[in-house]
Amino acid sequence: MLRIVVFLPDREGSHLLIRECACCGGRYPVRRRGMRLLSGDSPEGDVCPDCVLSGPAGAAAKIRERLAASRNSGGEGGTSWILLLSRRARLLEETPSFSLAARQAAVRETRERR
Repeated sequence: MLRIVVFLPDREGSHLLIRECACCGGRYPVRRRGMRLLSGDSPEGDVCPDCVLSGPAGAAAKIRERLAASRNSGGEGGTSWILLLSRRARLLEETPSFSLAARQAAVRETRERR
């Protein structure tokens, strides 16, 4: 089971931080609050607001899409990358829902993009 912690990003001057989502693989700016997936106390990576709002099942589906696309193209990553993403998808599928605080932070971040 995974959980999300919300954190204040370390800003470098006034620049936005660009992160890569651990679920969909997309790059996104962190404006006010970052969100990080944790398995126990171990970080699994940062997660974008869209994946948080899609819920654990939706985020797991995005990971499975990445894996399928990788297999079809014969590209990105080796065995360890595939095992890591497969494990992350399985843990997300075992997660009933993300916390209210994480969902609220995701909504705020999404609003900031507009």
